Amino acid sequence: MASPSTVENITVLQVGKYGVRVDEKTWYGVNEPLTPSHFAPGQSYKVSLSTSKTGKKYIKEVLGASEAPAAAPAPTPAPAPAVSTPVDTERAERVTGAMREVDTAKVGKLDAKTIQIQRQGCWQAAIQSPALTTWAVNVDEYLGLVRKAAEAGVRFVNEQ
Repeated sequence: MASPSTVENITVLQVGKYGVRVDEKTWYGVNEPLTPSHFAPGQSYKVSLSTSKTGKKYIKEVLGASEAPAAAPAPTPAPAPAVSTPVDTERAERVTGAMREVDTAKVGKLDAKTIQIQRQGCWQAAIQSPALTTWAVNVDEYLGLVRKAAEAGVRFVNEQ
């Protein structure tokens, strides 16, 4: 004997592999010929449901569809105030002082691809260096140190 049908208005919150979620914990299965792809999150539907012996509800057919009312936009939090810490130029100068001594005039003409590969490799090595993170106070100082270390690495790779 077939279970009796009920008609409900539902709003789909999520579409899954075997059905749709209509509230925090409730999932409805979908009977053939329907598939979960017939439903879209955020849409409201008037559906005919059947209930199995175990109590699970299955959507037999869609009787109508309408767009769900738009929820009020969530309030945007106020941006955090910017904290400006001065860059310790004296310490950065000490760290990178020896890096400037390398002479790049010895290098012959390099093609653009070689230069790009050298720069990328030196940048990656510098950004992954745990030592540079200990010398920097903030992100701007850290990126400055990384840039200087990467440039020094390129100069070192190119010296002959």
